[in-house]
Amino acid sequence: MSRSTLGLLAAGFGFLLLPISDAIAKAMGIGGINPLQIGWGRWLAQVAIMAPLVLWFHGVRGFKPNAPILQIALGLTVAGATVMVFFGLRELPMPTVTSTLFIAPLIVVALSGVLFGERVGPWRWAAVLVGFAGMLLIVRPGSDVFLGGSIYPLGAAACLVGYIVFARMNAGKNPPMVTMFWMGVVGTIFMGILMIPVYDPFTAADWGRIAIMGAVLTLGHSLIIWAADRVEASSMAPMPYMEMVTASVLGYVIFEELPHASVWIGCGLVIAAGLFVAWRENKRAN
Repeated sequence: MSRSTLGLLAAGFGFLLLPISDAIAKAMGIGGINPLQIGWGRWLAQVAIMAPLVLWFHGVRGFKPNAPILQIALGLTVAGATVMVFFGLRELPMPTVTSTLFIAPLIVVALSGVLFGERVGPWRWAAVLVGFAGMLLIVRPGSDVFLGGSIYPLGAAACLVGYIVFARMNAGKNPPMVTMFWMGVVGTIFMGILMIPVYDPFTAADWGRIAIMGAVLTLGHSLIIWAADRVEASSMAPMPYMEMVTASVLGYVIFEELPHASVWIGCGLVIAAGLFVAWRENKRAN
């Protein structure tokens, strides 16, 4: 098996794993646990898993990151996205929340001219507009669905835009494992402060679910990072859409969720726009 094929398989499996964490968070939220506390537990689990790994692979120096301000910015944006997703999952089907997040990379494409001095041509602008139209079909502004919770995944998408921008600025400054550890530290502190007013001690079963969430997310993101070192970025671009498979299956099997037809149409438009941008990037690179 070739290096690139193995990398794509690892990335695909990694993205397939990530919605399992969302399903656990959704079940805990429906059970009455505040999403702020779930988010805190999720980041605490990541710190507990990553700390010994950082020490093993990078030694004590791994706990002293380069560009610490960027690490804080990364942690805050991804923590904000996490809690917005968890709030959204309490009220919306998993595929709706997951598909809304796919708009974030397209927004980064639209902003790349201002932020990074990149040229955004008419074809990429067209893809951004198609993706935006798809997003409107998913969240349906003005409808009861929008008023009932679509604002949360939109907020999460906005946070992810910041995360992607900061991640590009952070490229090459720290090993991925160190970045993941410090994202966890920042997320734990940030969410710990926010959840103080709503804190209710976890049961042993809750801690078990939190541990599973942490393990799934760490494994999923580790596979994705491992694959990113072996596969071209343009080849990796379609992989995040694998999340829709797991999100749709878990949403239907566990929560009996069947999203509105407009969600599937909108999701198709967003995915098509994302794939088109990836194809254009690959064509330009060649």
